[in-house]
Amino acid sequence: SELRSELDSYRSDVNSTLDEVLTQLSQEQDTDERDWLHAEAAYLLRLANQRLQLEGDVEGAAALLRTADADNPALTPVRREIANELAALDAVPQVDRTGIYLALNAQQERVAGLRLSQEIEERAVTSSIEQPPTGTFQRQLARFGEELKDLVVIRQHDEALEALITPEQESYLRQSLRLILEQSQLALLKEEPELYEASIDKALELLNGYYDTEREETQSVIARLQELKQAEVKPELPDISASQQALASFIDNRFESRRQDGGDA
Repeated sequence: SELRSELDSYRSDVNSTLDEVLTQLSQEQDTDERDWLHAEAAYLLRLANQRLQLEGDVEGAAALLRTADADNPALTPVRREIANELAALDAVPQVDRTGIYLALNAQQERVAGLRLSQEIEERAVTSSIEQPPTGTFQRQLARFGEELKDLVVIRQHDEALEALITPEQESYLRQSLRLILEQSQLALLKEEPELYEASIDKALELLNGYYDTEREETQSVIARLQELKQAEVKPELPDISASQQALASFIDNRFESRRQDGGDA
């Protein structure tokens, strides 16, 4: 909200300047084709900034910059800034959100077939879980976590195991892990890197704490989740306003020069 407010303020200032330039163009009798080309370029650069900052559309912003890049020696400073901004946009990592989402979905399906660790035993014979949890997504996750703490514990000694968690408890454990992975998918789509990483960390914690990490299939899921955690969910976007400011200064100086020439005449 704060970012949008700042962008709206900045856009308002730029729009006022461009509106003034267009008004001057319409009033000037000696306006030539170059003036309109400059105004068009200024408009395209403004759109490029909006496309990048408000929509995060790197390719769209780059396309608008290239369209505004007119072959005019007088605009060399502006073209230099455009070239720098295009290079910065080219360096922005591309995020394959569809691919990452599907990869997380695949791990959910693989988790369903993983075996639990043989070191897990039942702490209490009776379970307080009688009905599946209801409520918001976050409340379900919170309750799953509390129930798991009460139901299972990792044995730290070498005594023979006699009792494992019940099928119902195992079902809730798997459902908890599934919900956490779904949360990471939502964070991916909403471009929330901190929540994305935290969700995968929680999934890894459950896998390492409750599943048989000696098995190859479990190690494979853990390795894949660790790899997905490194994905750029929301890459940092560059500032591409320098070309817009350079062109605005050029246009302003051009009209100022005309006014002075008119006054001298």
